[in-house]
Amino acid sequence: MRALRTTAAVLDQYIDQVSKADDATAATATARAIEATLRPHFAVERTVLLPALISLPGADLPTLMSDLDTLLNGGVLTETPVVDVREIPHGRRHPRVFTRFARLTPGESFTLINNHDPKPLRREFEATHPGAYTWEYMESGPDRWQIRIGRLPGQS
Repeated sequence: MRALRTTAAVLDQYIDQVSKADDATAATATARAIEATLRPHFAVERTVLLPALISLPGADLPTLMSDLDTLLNGGVLTETPVVDVREIPHGRRHPRVFTRFARLTPGESFTLINNHDPKPLRREFEATHPGAYTWEYMESGPDRWQIRIGRLPGQS
């Protein structure tokens, strides 16, 4: 992310230079510098970032790409510390939870609210993130379960 932010900042500077160029020669030279910077930038996105995002189990790629755009534009991800999946269709619940987990930095957590004990989700976490997460029941039924899910310190 740091490398992508750095190249995004360099691109912003080049774009400013193009708009302030006094002549066509200077504008053309800056445009070539933009092109030379974009080529490796896109290559990193295509060969490193996208495969890493796609490999995240159950992650929602469009949401993660939106997060990437926010971060590259200097924004901050604001996410509620509670993910209530009770109203989400069953096939979309796990991707929502794994996407939220993917956003956590080491030591952070969120609370999952569900209408049943999410044992299958826990098995999926154990299979995909063994030893990298915490799982703490805060409320256990009968109609509502709350589980605090966290990323262990030192885990990325």
